[in-house]
Amino acid sequence: MNKGLWLLLALSSSAGAETASVIRDSDLRDKPFLDAAVIGQLKKDNVVDIQMRQGAWMQIKSDSKLVGWIKLLNVRTGRASEGGTSLASLNPFRTGSSGSTVTTGVKGLSAEQLQNAQPNPEELSKLKNYTASDSDAQKSAAKEQLIAQEVAYIAMDKKPASDDTPKNRRN
Repeated sequence: MNKGLWLLLALSSSAGAETASVIRDSDLRDKPFLDAAVIGQLKKDNVVDIQMRQGAWMQIKSDSKLVGWIKLLNVRTGRASEGGTSLASLNPFRTGSSGSTVTTGVKGLSAEQLQNAQPNPEELSKLKNYTASDSDAQKSAAKEQLIAQEVAYIAMDKKPASDDTPKNRRN
């Protein structure tokens, strides 16, 4: 193959890469799974190139040329705001350079898996990393021009619709 064609292939493969910023210290994994081996650490504000996306994961290439997988929610696509990222600069409605809405979730759980689910206090404690102060929330809402609205609470019956527990059943 001639040198010109190799150069064209190299340029076209790098042109599709999207730049992103890591928004919190994160593990870089060798596969897109929580139990996959950790192959490196990424610090908050590291700039990475997104290679591909798979579900709630992104394969990235770090500035140190390490390639691995990071959770989608640990990355902000596009350019970071000057002076670093802050909660006030988050845009909760549009993500990515296209401005399209992105959602992630879990699919494919059976009723049995849901019934047998157990709480995980360690994962719950990680939610503290996602808290925002009232001030930051108000700044973000103002930036997005959100308007406060009063919403009435829904009155709920205190008695369950059906009390069909085994101890209350009559044969």
